[in-house]
Order: sequence, then structure tokens, then C-alpha cells
Amino acid sequence: MIGLAVFVKTPGLSPIKTRLAASVGKQKAEDFYRLSCDWTSQLLVQVQRQSSVQVFWAVAESEALSSDCWKKFPTLYQGEGELGDRLYRVYENLYHDFGAAVVLGADSPELQPDFILKAIQELESPSGHPFVLGKTHDGGFYILGGKMPLPKKVWTSVAYSQNTTGNAIEEKLQSLGKVQNLPLCADVDTLDDLRSVLKRIQNTSSEKYSSLLALQLI
Repeated sequence: MIGLAVFVKTPGLSPIKTRLAASVGKQKAEDFYRLSCDWTSQLLVQVQRQSSVQVFWAVAESEALSSDCWKKFPTLYQGEGELGDRLYRVYENLYHDFGAAVVLGADSPELQPDFILKAIQELESPSGHPFVLGKTHDGGFYILGGKMPLPKKVWTSVAYSQNTTGNAIEEKLQSLGKVQNLPLCADVDTLDDLRSVLKRIQNTSSEKYSSLLALQLI
């Protein structure tokens, strides 16, 4: 079995999508984030039915571990520190408990179950690559998994929220083993990101497209 943790923040307790909020307002940014988390959880329910994976919410706030927001899956606490520290801690705990670990973002309307299943299949296969990585259109990454331990410096030596983040962490992983790249996928940090996503999904995912339009974000 593989352990998979979705990194989330709790609306009302942490700032949510601050760059998007600067354009559309705090409430609409939080509404978008809640919708994204709901989509992600629906996909992961499907994934759990088709694979041997245990899904967790990796929650940013210790006081929100029992929040109604995160009832669908068990919760883990991300812990203190910068993003690299928290990614390391969650990945390390999952690897210790399951022998393979996947960390996933929660803010990608283009995420598909097949992307996650591909990652799981690669890590489960004896001949599969030791690492999987899915990058985002803006240069970050939305998923990272491995069946090897990762030194803390791999996580903490990378500059996050940059257009070089995905390539930088791939380089770190390649120094330890081969990396299987997954399809590109968007995460939404800004209004321009959202507009680009809407153009791509309007003909392929009418439910998501309609839901985004209903939020009146653009």
C-alpha cells in the first residue's frame, strides 16, 4: 500500500490563495479553494477504489485536524516550518509507515484520476522508477512520489513558488534515482492561471467549467 497526502490549508485559519484573492476578493478565493479541495477528494475516492492507496489530508493547522472540512479522509499535521520542512516531514512519515509516499496539491482543476493512478502504478512496480513527478504549467509541481527516502536537504534547498521549482526538485531527485514524469497540469495561483485553465477545460470537463463560472470569478 502507498500513503498519499494532500496538502491543504483551512479557510478562516490560514490565508488562502492570496494572489488570486488580490484580484477576486478573499471570499471568492476561498470558495474556489473549497471547490478545488472537493474536486480533489472526489478524484481520490475513485483512485482508492482502483488501487492500494491510503489517502490523508495533510493539514496546515493543528487545531483544524478534526475540522468538518477534512472529514472525508484521515488527517495528518504538516508541522511547523517552511514548505520544504513540512513536505519533508509528511513524506518521511508516509514513507516510514507505507514504504512509498506521494504528496499532492489540492488546487488543480485539471487533475485527473489517471495521473494519480499512473504515479501509484509506477511506484508499485518492481521495475518502475523510484520517483514520480508531475509539473505545473507555471514551473512548479502538483505531485511528487517516491519509494526511496529523501534527505531533508532535497526539500529545503529548493526555492518554492518560482517558475524554476519543478525543474529544481527534479534535478535533486535525479541525483538519487530515475524520475518518471507525469502529464503537465495547472494549479491556480492567479486570475490569469484561472483564465488559462477555463480555456482548456471548457470542452473537456463541463461540470468543472460550469462550477467555476458559477463562482463568478471572472
